[in-house]
Amino acid sequence: MKLINKRNFIPIVCVSFTLIVLFKLLWEHHIGFTDPYYSANILICLGFSVLITGILALHSYLQRFPFIPVFLGQYAVTVAIIVGGIYLISRFTEVSKYAYSDMIMSVTIPFVVAAVVYYVIFFAQIRKANRMLEQMGEEEENILLRG
Repeated sequence: MKLINKRNFIPIVCVSFTLIVLFKLLWEHHIGFTDPYYSANILICLGFSVLITGILALHSYLQRFPFIPVFLGQYAVTVAIIVGGIYLISRFTEVSKYAYSDMIMSVTIPFVVAAVVYYVIFFAQIRKANRMLEQMGEEEENILLRG
């Protein structure tokens, strides 16, 4: 997975959405749960995919800052948007007394998984690029020493 940008945003959302829904369906099948709000939950999963991918995409603008504060800030923004959304919805309809904790947990798991995958691949690509630059520097040095 490369750095999230305008060209690959939609494909990354589609892949993450597919994985989240697949996990949800397998989990529900495993526990024997049937969901009367299936359509709404699928749309919420799509919303989570767009939200998480969008927030992780902000990393390209935050590269000059230390990784841990950026990661925690991205998570905090994600949770704040979820809590704000639940608060807004609760003004128009009744929500469960566990709505906040359930939704925070529902977004935390995919966020952490997506962030771990994204950042592991991102830092591996940086390491690879650094090795290539070192090799190029060594080759240039050898050429200068010979000439």
